[in-house]
Amino acid sequence: MDDAGAGDGPAARERALEEMEQLLEAATTLRRDLEGHEEACRAIIAGVRRDEPLATVLEDASSRTWRPRLTDSLTAYERLRHRARLRLIALGAAEGMTVGDVQYHWSITKQLANRALRESGQLD
Repeated sequence: MDDAGAGDGPAARERALEEMEQLLEAATTLRRDLEGHEEACRAIIAGVRRDEPLATVLEDASSRTWRPRLTDSLTAYERLRHRARLRLIALGAAEGMTVGDVQYHWSITKQLANRALRESGQLD
């Protein structure tokens, strides 16, 4: 990550908070888009059950807009989740967390903990 581990404690903590706030916004957007996707799925199911032509069902469900919107929301959420996790791992390492601590608290393998610490700029 660019400068995840750089800087003093307060600056690193502030960057981690900013990443978490962005992640929360992305989660809210993703939830809204998933709810829209659920509505579209229900409409598709209803249309198919009524034996309507699929093209008509998809058009009525606005598939040309909800599908790419959901894909974009999922992609953004995953990107921000990864960045936020790295920021928090970097913050923890700056506060003295070990590879074992990262492994335990994030419930990941030691190999993944090492990789996350390297990616966050905390290991060489």
